[in-house]
Amino acid sequence: MAKPQGAGSIWNPNSWHWEEKNYTTIARQLIEQKIKALKIESGDITLTNIELKSISGDAQVNIRKGKQVLVYDFDIEVEWRGSNESDEAEGTYKIKDLNSLDNDFEVIHINSRSKTKISDKCKDIVKRDMHMKLKESFKTLMQEIGQFESDPEKLKKDQEARKHAEEQIKLAKEQNGELKERIFQEQKLKEMKMKQEFTQVSSQ
Repeated sequence: MAKPQGAGSIWNPNSWHWEEKNYTTIARQLIEQKIKALKIESGDITLTNIELKSISGDAQVNIRKGKQVLVYDFDIEVEWRGSNESDEAEGTYKIKDLNSLDNDFEVIHINSRSKTKISDKCKDIVKRDMHMKLKESFKTLMQEIGQFESDPEKLKKDQEARKHAEEQIKLAKEQNGELKERIFQEQKLKEMKMKQEFTQVSSQ
């Protein structure tokens, strides 16, 4: 399977050299959106993820020979809320080792903040159903992060920026060459003038 196209920085001609680009912020935003969008309905209980209590880890896109390799690894703590017509419960669980190598993370440390009539049922729902829901949602995470790097509009802008940078470098070289030539000619004139003065003094 061909690796998606990637764009390196301006200093990296044709995106050929190895370059690491930080995509942690984008990855965290996508992960948060996916987690908070999930909803589980079981019997009379509706359970949602209301907030990311914490998220640690990073994501980066490695560029080499115009291709990209995405790497990420995160641990996440999620706050959940369950409710029915007569009661509600809240708590947390952790997503352990969400990474780019596989989609085989763990859902662990499922807790409720306090004991209510439905708190145990809610924890059972998280334990039984949440992993499958998350697994399905995270299945496209790598592709979605990679799209930010291989987006056609981004690649087009990158090519335009490279072309502009190359033109500026060429212009600077030309101007630098003209400056050097002018300095050389001025120095040459000075030397000729000094020789003439010296000759005149010697002949007196």
